[in-house]
Amino acid sequence: MADEELQTYRRCVGLQLEELELLSSIYCAPGELHMLDAGVVADFNEFLKDDKTKPATSLLSHLEYVVKLTLPGKQCVEVRVELPHLYPLLEQARVSVHTPLLGKSKEQRLKNDLEQYHGERREEDAEPYIFQLLSWLQDRIEDLLKRPASEFEVQQIASSEPQQTPATQLERIWIYSHHIKSTAKRQELIRQARQLELTGFSRPGKPGIICVEGDSANVQEFWRTIKALRWQKISVVRTEPRQRKRGFEDFSEQLFNAEEGVMNMGQFIRFLEAHGFGYMKSELFGLA
Repeated sequence: MADEELQTYRRCVGLQLEELELLSSIYCAPGELHMLDAGVVADFNEFLKDDKTKPATSLLSHLEYVVKLTLPGKQCVEVRVELPHLYPLLEQARVSVHTPLLGKSKEQRLKNDLEQYHGERREEDAEPYIFQLLSWLQDRIEDLLKRPASEFEVQQIASSEPQQTPATQLERIWIYSHHIKSTAKRQELIRQARQLELTGFSRPGKPGIICVEGDSANVQEFWRTIKALRWQKISVVRTEPRQRKRGFEDFSEQLFNAEEGVMNMGQFIRFLEAHGFGYMKSELFGLA
Protein backbone atom coordinates (compact mmCIF):
# COMPACT_ATOMS: atom_id res chain seq x y z
CA MET A 1 0.00 0.00 0.00
CA ALA A 2 1.36 3.42 -0.93
CA ASP A 3 2.76 5.51 1.89
CA GLU A 4 0.13 8.21 1.33
CA GLU A 5 -2.69 5.70 1.71
CA LEU A 6 -1.12 4.15 4.79
CA GLN A 7 -0.87 7.60 6.36
CA THR A 8 -4.58 8.15 5.65
CA TYR A 9 -5.44 4.98 7.57
CA ARG A 10 -3.12 5.94 10.42
CA ARG A 11 -4.66 9.38 10.70
CA CYS A 12 -8.21 8.00 10.68
CA VAL A 13 -7.41 5.39 13.34
CA GLY A 14 -5.72 8.02 15.50
CA LEU A 15 -8.72 10.35 15.24
CA GLN A 16 -11.09 7.51 16.14
CA LEU A 17 -9.12 6.68 19.29
CA GLU A 18 -8.97 10.35 20.33
CA GLU A 19 -12.71 10.68 19.83
CA LEU A 20 -13.38 7.50 21.82
CA GLU A 21 -11.30 8.86 24.70
CA LEU A 22 -13.35 12.07 24.66
CA LEU A 23 -16.65 10.18 24.60
CA SER A 24 -15.50 7.92 27.45
CA SER A 25 -14.87 10.99 29.60
CA ILE A 26 -18.36 12.37 28.84
CA TYR A 27 -20.42 9.16 28.98
CA CYS A 28 -18.57 7.83 32.00
CA ALA A 29 -21.41 6.47 34.16
CA PRO A 30 -21.62 2.66 34.41
CA GLY A 31 -23.19 1.25 31.24
CA GLU A 32 -23.34 4.56 29.38
CA LEU A 33 -20.69 3.58 26.81
CA HIS A 34 -20.14 -0.07 26.01
CA MET A 35 -17.46 -1.38 23.63
CA LEU A 36 -18.65 -4.32 21.55
CA ASP A 37 -15.06 -5.56 21.20
CA ALA A 38 -12.61 -3.91 23.57
CA GLY A 39 -9.71 -5.67 21.87
CA VAL A 40 -10.05 -3.39 18.86
CA VAL A 41 -8.60 -0.49 20.86
CA ALA A 42 -5.46 -2.51 21.62
CA ASP A 43 -5.21 -3.52 17.94
CA PHE A 44 -5.50 0.11 16.86
CA ASN A 45 -2.83 1.23 19.34
CA GLU A 46 -0.51 -1.52 18.15
CA PHE A 47 -1.09 -0.45 14.55
CA LEU A 48 -0.13 3.14 15.40
CA LYS A 49 2.93 2.18 17.45
CA ASP A 50 4.38 -0.19 14.86
CA ASP A 51 6.86 2.35 13.48
CA LYS A 52 4.69 3.03 10.41
CA THR A 53 5.45 -0.37 8.87
CA LYS A 54 2.35 -2.42 9.67
CA PRO A 55 -0.05 -2.46 6.65
CA ALA A 56 -3.64 -1.33 6.97
CA THR A 57 -4.72 -4.89 6.11
CA SER A 58 -3.76 -5.82 9.67
CA LEU A 59 -6.85 -3.92 10.84
CA LEU A 60 -9.29 -6.80 10.97
CA SER A 61 -12.11 -5.21 12.99
CA HIS A 62 -13.91 -1.89 13.19
CA LEU A 63 -14.42 0.25 16.25
CA GLU A 64 -17.98 -0.40 17.46
CA TYR A 65 -19.69 0.79 20.61
CA VAL A 66 -23.12 1.49 22.08
CA VAL A 67 -23.93 4.76 23.86
CA LYS A 68 -26.94 4.90 26.17
CA LEU A 69 -28.64 8.30 26.09
CA THR A 70 -30.70 9.21 29.14
CA LEU A 71 -34.03 10.92 28.51
CA PRO A 72 -36.48 12.68 30.86
CA GLY A 73 -38.43 10.32 33.10
CA LYS A 74 -35.47 7.96 33.50
CA GLN A 75 -36.01 6.60 30.01
CA CYS A 76 -33.11 5.78 27.72
CA VAL A 77 -32.28 4.89 24.13
CA GLU A 78 -29.30 2.98 22.78
CA VAL A 79 -27.27 4.36 19.90
CA ARG A 80 -25.00 1.92 18.12
CA VAL A 81 -21.95 3.38 16.37
CA GLU A 82 -19.74 1.54 13.88
CA LEU A 83 -16.74 3.39 12.44
CA PRO A 84 -15.27 2.24 9.10
CA HIS A 85 -11.48 2.37 9.03
CA LEU A 86 -11.51 5.50 6.85
CA TYR A 87 -13.85 7.51 9.10
CA PRO A 88 -13.81 10.49 9.37
CA LEU A 89 -11.72 11.45 6.32
CA LEU A 90 -13.32 9.33 3.59
CA GLU A 91 -16.24 7.44 5.11
CA GLN A 92 -19.29 8.20 7.23
CA ALA A 93 -20.03 6.62 10.58
CA ARG A 94 -22.77 3.97 10.60
CA VAL A 95 -25.23 4.91 13.32
CA SER A 96 -28.48 3.23 14.36
CA VAL A 97 -30.92 3.96 17.18
CA HIS A 98 -32.61 1.18 19.14
CA THR A 99 -35.64 2.06 21.28
CA PRO A 100 -39.26 0.94 21.70
CA LEU A 101 -40.25 4.44 22.85
CA LEU A 102 -40.89 6.09 19.50
CA GLY A 103 -43.20 3.76 17.61
CA LYS A 104 -43.03 3.01 13.89
CA SER A 105 -43.91 6.42 12.44
CA LYS A 106 -41.60 8.42 14.71
CA GLU A 107 -38.82 5.87 14.27
CA GLN A 108 -39.07 6.26 10.49
CA ARG A 109 -38.98 10.04 10.83
CA LEU A 110 -35.87 9.82 13.02
CA LYS A 111 -34.22 7.53 10.45
CA ASN A 112 -34.96 10.03 7.68
CA ASP A 113 -33.63 12.90 9.80
CA LEU A 114 -30.47 10.93 10.58
CA GLU A 115 -29.85 10.30 6.87
CA GLN A 116 -30.30 14.00 6.20
CA TYR A 117 -27.88 14.84 9.01
CA HIS A 118 -25.23 12.64 7.42
CA GLY A 119 -25.96 14.07 3.99
CA GLU A 120 -25.47 17.64 5.16
CA ARG A 121 -22.06 16.75 6.59
CA ARG A 122 -20.65 15.60 3.28
CA GLU A 123 -19.58 19.11 2.33
CA GLU A 124 -18.05 19.88 5.71
CA ASP A 125 -14.50 19.38 6.94
CA ALA A 126 -13.70 15.73 7.60
CA GLU A 127 -13.50 15.89 11.39
CA PRO A 128 -14.87 13.43 14.00
CA TYR A 129 -18.48 14.27 14.79
CA ILE A 130 -19.96 11.50 16.95
CA PHE A 131 -20.36 13.70 20.05
CA GLN A 132 -22.18 16.34 18.00
CA LEU A 133 -24.34 13.63 16.47
CA LEU A 134 -25.22 12.15 19.87
CA SER A 135 -26.16 15.59 21.20
CA TRP A 136 -28.32 16.20 18.15
CA LEU A 137 -29.95 12.77 18.51
CA GLN A 138 -30.80 13.36 22.16
CA ASP A 139 -32.48 16.68 21.37
CA ARG A 140 -34.29 15.23 18.37
CA ILE A 141 -35.61 12.19 20.23
CA GLU A 142 -36.84 14.31 23.13
CA ASP A 143 -38.67 16.52 20.64
CA LEU A 144 -40.25 13.53 18.89
CA LEU A 145 -41.48 12.07 22.18
CA LYS A 146 -43.39 15.29 22.90
CA ARG A 147 -45.26 15.26 19.59
CA PRO A 148 -48.26 13.05 18.64
CA ALA A 149 -47.60 10.04 16.42
CA SER A 150 -50.48 11.08 14.13
CA GLU A 151 -48.44 14.07 12.99
CA PHE A 152 -45.82 11.81 11.44
CA GLU A 153 -48.25 9.23 10.11
CA VAL A 154 -49.87 11.91 7.94
CA GLN A 155 -46.48 13.15 6.77
CA GLN A 156 -45.36 9.61 6.02
CA ILE A 157 -48.36 9.00 3.76
CA ALA A 158 -47.86 12.32 1.98
CA SER A 159 -44.14 11.82 1.50
CA SER A 160 -44.62 8.31 0.13
CA GLU A 161 -46.83 9.40 -2.77
CA PRO A 162 -44.05 10.57 -5.14
CA GLN A 163 -42.20 7.29 -4.62
CA GLN A 164 -44.92 5.40 -6.49
CA THR A 165 -43.91 6.84 -9.86
CA PRO A 166 -42.95 4.07 -12.30
CA ALA A 167 -40.04 6.14 -13.66
CA THR A 168 -37.75 5.04 -10.83
CA GLN A 169 -36.02 1.75 -11.63
CA LEU A 170 -33.47 0.03 -9.43
CA GLU A 171 -30.33 -1.08 -11.23
CA ARG A 172 -27.02 -2.68 -10.19
CA ILE A 173 -23.73 -2.75 -12.09
CA TRP A 174 -20.45 -4.54 -11.43
CA ILE A 175 -17.23 -2.86 -12.55
CA TYR A 176 -13.80 -4.49 -12.94
CA SER A 177 -10.60 -2.43 -12.96
CA HIS A 178 -7.01 -3.52 -13.46
CA HIS A 179 -6.26 -1.82 -10.14
CA ILE A 180 -7.51 0.91 -7.80
CA LYS A 181 -4.68 2.43 -5.79
CA SER A 182 -4.89 6.22 -6.08
CA THR A 183 -6.22 7.86 -2.91
CA ALA A 184 -7.84 10.55 -5.05
CA LYS A 185 -9.73 7.96 -7.12
CA ARG A 186 -10.81 6.03 -4.04
CA GLN A 187 -12.13 9.21 -2.47
CA GLU A 188 -13.92 10.17 -5.69
CA LEU A 189 -15.65 6.77 -5.89
CA ILE A 190 -17.05 7.20 -2.39
CA ARG A 191 -18.02 10.83 -3.00
CA GLN A 192 -19.82 10.11 -6.27
CA ALA A 193 -21.69 7.08 -4.92
CA ARG A 194 -22.98 8.93 -1.88
CA GLN A 195 -23.81 12.07 -3.82
CA LEU A 196 -25.93 9.97 -6.20
CA GLU A 197 -27.50 8.03 -3.27
CA LEU A 198 -26.06 4.71 -4.46
CA THR A 199 -25.23 1.71 -2.28
CA GLY A 200 -22.60 -0.97 -2.81
CA PHE A 201 -18.84 -1.16 -2.30
CA SER A 202 -15.43 -0.55 -3.81
CA ARG A 203 -12.49 -2.93 -3.38
CA PRO A 204 -9.18 -1.10 -3.84
CA GLY A 205 -6.00 -2.90 -4.82
CA LYS A 206 -5.33 -5.26 -7.72
CA PRO A 207 -7.76 -6.05 -9.19
CA GLY A 208 -10.21 -3.29 -8.28
CA ILE A 209 -13.89 -4.23 -7.97
CA ILE A 210 -16.79 -1.76 -7.75
CA CYS A 211 -20.48 -2.52 -7.30
CA VAL A 212 -23.11 0.23 -7.25
CA GLU A 213 -26.89 0.01 -7.09
CA GLY A 214 -29.71 2.52 -6.99
CA ASP A 215 -31.84 4.58 -9.35
CA SER A 216 -30.95 3.56 -12.89
CA ALA A 217 -30.22 7.11 -14.05
CA ASN A 218 -27.90 7.68 -11.08
CA VAL A 219 -26.09 4.38 -11.67
CA GLN A 220 -25.41 5.35 -15.29
CA GLU A 221 -24.29 8.83 -14.22
CA PHE A 222 -21.84 7.22 -11.78
CA TRP A 223 -20.40 5.04 -14.56
CA ARG A 224 -20.05 7.99 -16.95
CA THR A 225 -18.26 10.03 -14.30
CA ILE A 226 -15.73 7.46 -13.11
CA LYS A 227 -15.08 6.10 -16.62
CA ALA A 228 -13.79 9.57 -17.53
CA LEU A 229 -10.99 9.22 -14.97
CA ARG A 230 -7.65 7.83 -16.13
CA TRP A 231 -7.57 4.03 -15.80
CA GLN A 232 -5.23 1.37 -17.13
CA LYS A 233 -8.28 -0.81 -17.77
CA ILE A 234 -11.87 -0.57 -16.55
CA SER A 235 -15.14 -2.11 -17.76
CA VAL A 236 -18.66 -3.05 -16.69
CA VAL A 237 -18.76 -6.84 -16.41
CA ARG A 238 -22.44 -7.20 -15.50
CA THR A 239 -25.55 -5.01 -15.51
CA GLU A 240 -28.59 -6.04 -13.47
CA PRO A 241 -31.62 -3.89 -14.39
CA ARG A 242 -35.08 -3.91 -12.83
CA GLN A 243 -33.98 -5.09 -9.39
CA ARG A 244 -36.59 -5.42 -6.63
CA LYS A 245 -34.37 -4.46 -3.72
CA ARG A 246 -30.87 -3.34 -2.84
CA GLY A 247 -28.23 -5.76 -1.64
CA PHE A 248 -26.30 -3.22 0.46
CA GLU A 249 -27.32 -0.66 3.07
CA ASP A 250 -24.72 1.97 2.14
CA PHE A 251 -21.64 2.51 0.01
CA SER A 252 -18.31 1.74 1.64
CA GLU A 253 -14.77 0.73 0.85
CA GLN A 254 -13.99 -2.93 1.58
CA LEU A 255 -10.56 -4.54 1.96
CA PHE A 256 -9.84 -8.22 1.34
CA ASN A 257 -6.05 -8.26 1.37
CA ALA A 258 -3.90 -11.25 2.21
CA GLU A 259 -0.88 -8.99 1.81
CA GLU A 260 -0.25 -5.47 0.61
CA GLY A 261 -2.37 -4.74 -2.47
CA VAL A 262 -3.20 -8.41 -3.22
CA MET A 263 -6.75 -9.67 -2.91
CA ASN A 264 -7.58 -12.46 -0.47
CA MET A 265 -9.91 -14.37 -2.79
CA GLY A 266 -11.45 -16.48 -0.04
CA GLN A 267 -12.47 -13.46 2.02
CA PHE A 268 -13.93 -11.68 -0.98
CA ILE A 269 -15.97 -14.68 -2.14
CA ARG A 270 -17.36 -15.13 1.39
CA PHE A 271 -18.32 -11.44 1.35
CA LEU A 272 -20.16 -11.89 -1.98
CA GLU A 273 -21.95 -15.00 -0.76
CA ALA A 274 -22.99 -13.32 2.49
CA HIS A 275 -24.78 -10.64 0.45
CA GLY A 276 -26.34 -13.11 -1.98
CA PHE A 277 -23.96 -12.45 -4.87
CA GLY A 278 -21.98 -15.69 -4.94
CA TYR A 279 -22.70 -16.03 -8.66
CA MET A 280 -20.41 -13.04 -9.34
CA LYS A 281 -17.26 -15.10 -8.67
CA SER A 282 -17.79 -16.60 -12.12
CA GLU A 283 -18.46 -13.24 -13.78
CA LEU A 284 -15.46 -11.55 -12.14
CA PHE A 285 -12.86 -14.31 -12.00
CA GLY A 286 -14.16 -17.22 -14.11
CA LEU A 287 -14.56 -19.40 -11.02
CA ALA A 288 -17.21 -22.12 -10.95
